[in-house]
Amino acid sequence: MTGKNGKQNPGTVADAATGSASPPGEHKMEQIRELMFGSVVRDFERRLGELHDRFEAESARILADGQKRVAELEARQAANMERLQNQLRQESAARTGAFEDVDSRFSQSLRTQSNEFTAALQRHEDDAVASEARLRETMARLEEQLTQALQGAKEQFAAGHRRLGDEKVAREDMADMLAELALRLRGADGSGNS
Repeated sequence: MTGKNGKQNPGTVADAATGSASPPGEHKMEQIRELMFGSVVRDFERRLGELHDRFEAESARILADGQKRVAELEARQAANMERLQNQLRQESAARTGAFEDVDSRFSQSLRTQSNEFTAALQRHEDDAVASEARLRETMARLEEQLTQALQGAKEQFAAGHRRLGDEKVAREDMADMLAELALRLRGADGSGNS
C-alpha cells in the first residue's frame, strides 16, 4: 500500500518480502486495492500536496501582505503622529507667544496707568500747592489791605477828631466873641441911655 506522496508503505513491503506477518491472501488483496484505488489515492495525495503547497504559499503571501500593510499603517501613523506632534508644538508655541504677548501688553498697560495715575496725583498735588500759595498770597494782600484800611480809618478818625476839636474851639471862641459883643452892645446901649 502506498502512503502520502505516492510512496509505498515500508511495513507492507517488508511484510511482502518476508511473508511472515500476513497471510498470502491478504497480500493479494493489497495488490488488488493498489490496482483499483492506487491511482486515485496517489492523485488525491498529490492534490492534497498541491493544496498544502498552495495553502502555505498563500499563507506566506497573506502574511507578507499583512506585514507590508502593517508596516505601511505604522509608517502612516508615525507620519501622522509626527505631524500631530509638530502641530501640538506649534500650537503650544503660539499659545505661549500669545500668553507672553498678553502678559506684556497687560504689564505695559499697568505701567501706563500707573504712570498716568502718578502724573495725575502729582498734578493735583502741584495744583494744591499752587492754590495754597495763591490763597496765602491773597490772604497776605487782604491782610495788608485791611491793615492799610484800618490805618486809614484811624488816620481819618484822628483827623475828624482834630477837626471836631478845632471846630469846638472855634465855637467857644465864637461864643466868647458873641458874649463880648453882647456886652459891648449893652454897654453902648447903656451909655447912650444915660
